Amino acid sequence: MPVPDPAPDPSKASDQNNPDSVPASDQDGVQRSIFSDRNFVLFLVGQCITTQGLWIQKIAMSWLAWSLTGSAFWTGVIAALNFAPAFFLGPIFGVMADRVDLRRTAMLLNLGQAAVSFLLMGLSYADMMTLPWMVALAGSMGILGSAMTPIRLSLVPVIVPRAFMNRAVAYAAMNFNISRLVGPAVGGVVIATWGTGAAFMVNAISYLPMVFVISVVTIHMERAPDAKSRRIWTSLVDGANYALNHPMIRSVLALSCFVSLVGTGMVELMPVFAEAVYNRGVTGLGMLASSAGIGAVTSTFILSRISSDAIAYQKVTILGAFAAAVGMTGLGFAPWYELAVPLVALTGGGLTLVGVGSQTALQLTVDNRLRGRVMSFWSATSFGGMALGGTLLGAISEAGDIQYTARGSGVLILCAACVGLWRLYRIGALARSGALR
Repeated sequence: MPVPDPAPDPSKASDQNNPDSVPASDQDGVQRSIFSDRNFVLFLVGQCITTQGLWIQKIAMSWLAWSLTGSAFWTGVIAALNFAPAFFLGPIFGVMADRVDLRRTAMLLNLGQAAVSFLLMGLSYADMMTLPWMVALAGSMGILGSAMTPIRLSLVPVIVPRAFMNRAVAYAAMNFNISRLVGPAVGGVVIATWGTGAAFMVNAISYLPMVFVISVVTIHMERAPDAKSRRIWTSLVDGANYALNHPMIRSVLALSCFVSLVGTGMVELMPVFAEAVYNRGVTGLGMLASSAGIGAVTSTFILSRISSDAIAYQKVTILGAFAAAVGMTGLGFAPWYELAVPLVALTGGGLTLVGVGSQTALQLTVDNRLRGRVMSFWSATSFGGMALGGTLLGAISEAGDIQYTARGSGVLILCAACVGLWRLYRIGALARSGALR
């Protein structure tokens, strides 16, 4: 019978959550590979299939929104609706992630997302898609996705051994970004050849393997948090107080939120760049999205080589912000499509370093009993910032030149990176003085 974790001791929290505190070796002392863990391999394969479909659908929705409206504002709104619920509902879903049956909930949410994708497919094939339908279904996918994010992030610690935590997060992120590389390119071909309905069908089917994987993997519930004894509001306040009073967590959340707001929100407007700026159509959009994926894959390879140290990941997060600032500013001045492609790759790589680096830094820092809640704050600030940024930047671009908007975004990211660097030195000083636990 599993023995519950003892009450967390703040002075030992970093040791309890350090992946290297449990050796990644067998009884003979032989170093094990994370790919020897059956649970992780199954989870990675299932996620690979699902995320391919996700990126195919994402590009289909962006292209369909632009085709229906010809408006940068509405293209940004549709993209935002995929993420806005995370901002408003993410913390509540984070509390629930610390209380619900992770396996059953993950299966139901995946089936719900498949159902919405099938409905999108039906409306597209019947030529009945309208802007109100797009708004409603994009919002539905956003709600289901925001509920799934803290569940997915909470599944990793109870599926893989703690010693593999940092590598599991890095490889899962690499898998996601390889899908970001392949999915848009495949999506562009699918849309050009068979239409958006086929793209939605592919995504709907892609959820089913993940449902099977979740049903068969071993979930070590003794590692899962138990917040059922506390009221939802009390649990939410506990998580918020913990995040706000921890210098590193507070700093990481602030940087990831701001970069998502003015950086990732700008990337959501790639259909406008592809068509309105460079006149390259859906094929050009697929190439821009894939170039961002190339940068993302390169970044996740770098992340997989970093030691299991939260400070190291925070440094990489700040480096990513500087890279994204350079790429975004350059995109704002690029007169040719051929120049825009590598600049988007640099931007995508930098944004990935910020997103995955901040996520991993938090996973290595947060107390396990508060993991779902704190990681939901990360998803709320990251995805919520992306949603709000996509809408605001789309509205600004509607009123003026989108390349001027990109320049402004680049400058703002640069300022955020400088503030993040200053905060890192402050946190280092606190750690050396013993004030940071």
